[in-house]
This record gives sequence, C-alpha cells and structure tokens, in this order.
Amino acid sequence: MNRADGSQFLIAFFFVLRCLVPLAVMLGISYLLRRLKLISEPQPPPPGWENGDDNDSQNPGTGGLAHG
Repeated sequence: MNRADGSQFLIAFFFVLRCLVPLAVMLGISYLLRRLKLISEPQPPPPGWENGDDNDSQNPGTGGLAHG
C-alpha cells in the first residue's frame, strides 16, 4: 500500500471514529441511566389534550404556552 493511500484511509477512519465514538458514549450513558431507573419514560399527555375542545394552546397561530 502506498503511503499516501494509507494516509487518506486513516483520515477517513479517524473522521468516522470521531463521529461515532461520542454518539456511542451518549447512547451508552442514556441506556445505563434508563436501566438504573435514574430517568423514567415520559408521562402520557393529560386527558382532553388533543380532542378538539376549547384549549387554545393546541390551535396553530393562537400562541399557547410554548409559542409566542
């Protein structure tokens, strides 16, 4: 293998490794936190959240709590 070809391969390998290692670490930490019950699954929305009643926070363009 030519030295220049090996250099390009190493650059590509380290680039992919640089992206995948932090992703694997974050997913591993998230998995461990869930497994140890330190974080829980999100709660279901309250009843009447999306059934078309007069709740202005769910209609587009009306603002609501999370929108300006």
